[in-house]
Amino acid sequence: MWLRGRTVASLMVLTAVAAGAAVWGAVQTGLLLPDENVPVLSVDGDEPGNGLRQDELDKLNKTLDLIGGQYLLPIERKQLIDGALEGMVEALGDPYSVYLSSEEAAKFTDTTEGAFTGIGADLKKENDLIVVDAPLRGSPAERAGLQPHDVILMVNGESLQGLTLSEAVAKIRGPKGTKAKLKVLRAGAKAPLELELVRDRIPVETVKSELDSAGIGRLTITQFTANTPAETANELKAMEAKGLKALIVDVRNNPGGMTNSVQKIASLLIPQGKTIVQYEYRDGRRKAETSNGSEEGKPYPIFVLMNKSSASSAEILAGALKQSAGAVLVGETTFGKGTVQINNNDELGDGSLVKLTAYKWLLPDGTWIHHKGLTPDMTVVQPEYWLAYKLPRDRVLKRDDTGEDVKNLQLILEGVGVPADRKDGYFSDATERALKTFQSRERLPVTGQLDEKTADGLEEALYSELQKPENDTQLQAALEKARESIGKRE
Repeated sequence: MWLRGRTVASLMVLTAVAAGAAVWGAVQTGLLLPDENVPVLSVDGDEPGNGLRQDELDKLNKTLDLIGGQYLLPIERKQLIDGALEGMVEALGDPYSVYLSSEEAAKFTDTTEGAFTGIGADLKKENDLIVVDAPLRGSPAERAGLQPHDVILMVNGESLQGLTLSEAVAKIRGPKGTKAKLKVLRAGAKAPLELELVRDRIPVETVKSELDSAGIGRLTITQFTANTPAETANELKAMEAKGLKALIVDVRNNPGGMTNSVQKIASLLIPQGKTIVQYEYRDGRRKAETSNGSEEGKPYPIFVLMNKSSASSAEILAGALKQSAGAVLVGETTFGKGTVQINNNDELGDGSLVKLTAYKWLLPDGTWIHHKGLTPDMTVVQPEYWLAYKLPRDRVLKRDDTGEDVKNLQLILEGVGVPADRKDGYFSDATERALKTFQSRERLPVTGQLDEKTADGLEEALYSELQKPENDTQLQAALEKARESIGKRE
């Protein structure tokens, strides 16, 4: 999606960026938790858990000695040890379990100033590839059209192949105003895409609200950090004081965050004693977290807006509101992440960090949505042009050209109200006429070709269109359901 990209999907590890003065800033690859009393299970036999056997320790020491005695190039001992630990965690095959050296961990703990500079995207490492989970709302990544499941191959001409997640993030992030030219592999595209982003300051504000004249409130939560519950409580209180009659909770493109944060927010809306979430440990035992809110809950109906980018804690909130507060879910099936990670910040003793998947989370009724997602009660998909991305600036698109960039141009033309005759990536006569119509409307040179000025104009026009609530199909569907509900009550 391009700017208000709400059909993008996924999870966490903020590339330089995001919101998360939560526990370890930019490397959130799963649900963030403070220290929890997670049961430690004894492990027998050949399973990990009892430290290295003498033969295993001997093998590692011999390998270290062989490298030191025979390897051609100089290498630091610490680099070898960090590599061994990183490889051990990667061997789990779990994209949400991560090892960071002390230097890498330190890079992602300076989150006290309330903002970051970067592109604003959540990343993870999957099958040795750097994969996009979700762009943050209003971020350069969102404006450029970066989408969930995109694979970032190169940044400013430098390959990301073979890099650790933190090394890739370090290359993608950068000072405000600098450019990040990404080469991106996208499923369905015939060739890699070239996207140019301008890094910017990414604030950590996670909650905003608005109330319309009919008494319908919209509470938008972009991520769950330590401050989000207090912000949510303040916004709810303000709307209720002005006569809130129905509430829309918008968690589209919300990649998740701290589970204790989402539990506090759920308690604001769910009646006391009702289940918010269940946690299941590896021995099969379960623990239910219940609401400590008011006994009667809220007097107004609740609707939840969600999409493919709603993940993790966002899914916990949506599922809890549906099953324990009678909320109606509107939008698309969510991402489907049903595991919880624990940060081990101090256990290794040198500032390095291990984040490990420790247990599952389940809906109040015990359903595990991992890799399945949460299904909406009312499915609403945004128009295709919500998935448009930045147009090329390094070449002119003209009649008879073909490819993904032409297809993207045709989507944008539709979004700005001058559709071509096709959206298959062939620059036809009708595509040329549509482009001329746009150029004439915007008082640009009427060439029928896509040059830099026309690309700028198209992107600005689409941005403007996507900011209009009437063009947000999912929001309009939720508003209509809210109005119907208010009508039945009055």
